[in-house]
Amino acid sequence: MIESTATRSTLDTESLDVLIVDDDQDACDTVAFTVRGLGHSCRLAQNGVEAWEMHAAHNADVIISDWNMPRMNGLALCRKVRGDDPDRAYTHFIFVTGRRDKAHSTEAIRAGADDYLTKPLDVDQLETRLAVARRLLALHRTLRASNTALRSDSERALAAARTDPLTSAFNRLALAEDLEALVGRAVRYEHRYCAALCDLDGFKAYNDCFGHLEGDEVLRTIARVMQGQLRRGDGFYRYGGEEFLAILPEQSLIEAAVGMERVRFAVEQLRIPHAPDAGVPFVTISIGLAALSAGSSGSIDDWLRRTDAALYTAKAQGRNRVEVLHPSG
Repeated sequence: MIESTATRSTLDTESLDVLIVDDDQDACDTVAFTVRGLGHSCRLAQNGVEAWEMHAAHNADVIISDWNMPRMNGLALCRKVRGDDPDRAYTHFIFVTGRRDKAHSTEAIRAGADDYLTKPLDVDQLETRLAVARRLLALHRTLRASNTALRSDSERALAAARTDPLTSAFNRLALAEDLEALVGRAVRYEHRYCAALCDLDGFKAYNDCFGHLEGDEVLRTIARVMQGQLRRGDGFYRYGGEEFLAILPEQSLIEAAVGMERVRFAVEQLRIPHAPDAGVPFVTISIGLAALSAGSSGSIDDWLRRTDAALYTAKAQGRNRVEVLHPSG
């Protein structure tokens, strides 16, 4: 039963979505009448299960809940709300109950409640508590937005730290981190990986002839075309200067060779005119391939040395080709 009436405080300038939970329909309707009179919208539930389903479907700003209810009582509801997804917007939880002893109010606060009111409900107290709830929720929203922005800034900074600024491929830092995790998966779970080391043929001659700005533009173009030919799950890194490294998971050497031949051909088809003294009419790439066997305990350095040896063979055999270093090689 309501003891008195009060006008809405001028501090309460923002409407709240209030979920009222009470198995006593008359009590529920009375609180709802008061809450609406204070300018807030509200929904009604008759037990904790119903309230939880309504809250899960649409996050309530404030929950005003009775203590004793069938199916799920107010204390269990409060704990469930507090144990929900931490990324979800905060909900202000107020108990309204006929229990007046200190032990129950302490138990409510320990369960995660923000406030505790006793019946019969005083309108002035409810108005004040909702005004406080509005202010606290505004603070929570501000902090949440700030944390989201900080997390976004942090993710962008991390991505930038792992990305080559010229070509947008991953850099050596990202490669070192990814290779360590990759070798662990190969040893533990017998995953297969191939590495393809790709080098632009005679690119020093190109830079000497056309200048480094033109050379940078060619690097960007070729990196974009190479990455476009790789699978979504493949790793692509700028290994140094005009060298790129592709990590190809769950492929045999034969499958990897077919895929990297497609990459080589795509670069050749760009038909970028090379320097007159480069020895070839267009800018091309040579590619060396080696596998990290499933369950291999070989070192990363050994794997990359074998990949580099395959690249050296591709260069020695005339460039613009894919060479594979087989396990017996």
